[in-house]
Amino acid sequence: MKILNFLLIVLNISSAQIALPTFQAVHKMHATVAESGSQTFSYTGSQQTFTVPSGVPSLTVDMKGASGGENARNSVVSYGNHIPGLGGRVQTTLTVTSGSTIYMYVGGRGSDASSSAAGPGGWNGGGNGGAHSNSYKGGGGGGSSDIRIGGTALSNRFVVVGAGGGAAYNYSSGDDGGNGGGLTGANGQSNNNTSNSRGGDGGTQSQGGDGGQYSSWSAGTDGSLGTGGNGGNNNSGGGGGSGYYGGGGGSWAGGGGGSSYADGSYTSSTTHTQGYNDGNGEIIITW
Repeated sequence: MKILNFLLIVLNISSAQIALPTFQAVHKMHATVAESGSQTFSYTGSQQTFTVPSGVPSLTVDMKGASGGENARNSVVSYGNHIPGLGGRVQTTLTVTSGSTIYMYVGGRGSDASSSAAGPGGWNGGGNGGAHSNSYKGGGGGGSSDIRIGGTALSNRFVVVGAGGGAAYNYSSGDDGGNGGGLTGANGQSNNNTSNSRGGDGGTQSQGGDGGQYSSWSAGTDGSLGTGGNGGNNNSGGGGGSGYYGGGGGSWAGGGGGSSYADGSYTSSTTHTQGYNDGNGEIIITW
């Protein structure tokens, strides 16, 4: 009997299935690396949008403001040596959130005066030129370029580059628009710069430029947040360039340039250049 039980035990062991340990595959984690790229936004006269690609934490930004417009005397545009202000330039690195939408506003050049009318301001805040009857007319101020995040109001601008003021006509030369850009835009000029004859002042980081005044003639209007002032009523004043704060409009003199701005909480390695661009604005982003 003992031998029989022993044989049964041996048979049971030999026929038992022995469970082998199992091994699970090890999955390696790979960090998402965004592909590099670049996109240029040119002037269209309307808002443009950009969606930040996945894995992109910052954008390298190179943007330019627009220049001002030419003056006119009777039927001749740019009579004499009167020079519109140039738009500024801002180069910076902007911190962004992947997948978010940012809004691009590319400023338009201020319009030239014509034989029948002063020049309107460029798109995105340029001030209008002034006109004296049918004789002398100022050019429009340029429009600033800016990037907005989280909304489309002026308070959502994180980077702004100032635009140039429009040229005017009074004397044979020197009634130039102020250059845009820099933390303070350049003042508009008059060939007769005296205490009662000056162009519009440039915009600053805290206020728009004062409108210019010529003797008892109508003053140009002051610049304001995002908007250039208009040239003096019934005189050849250049429109102020737009910017973070716009330049003042001229009175028988050039309009002031608009200021640039970069929000220091979201930008780094920022360079401001005043008087850089001739023509419409532009925004180039690289990631």
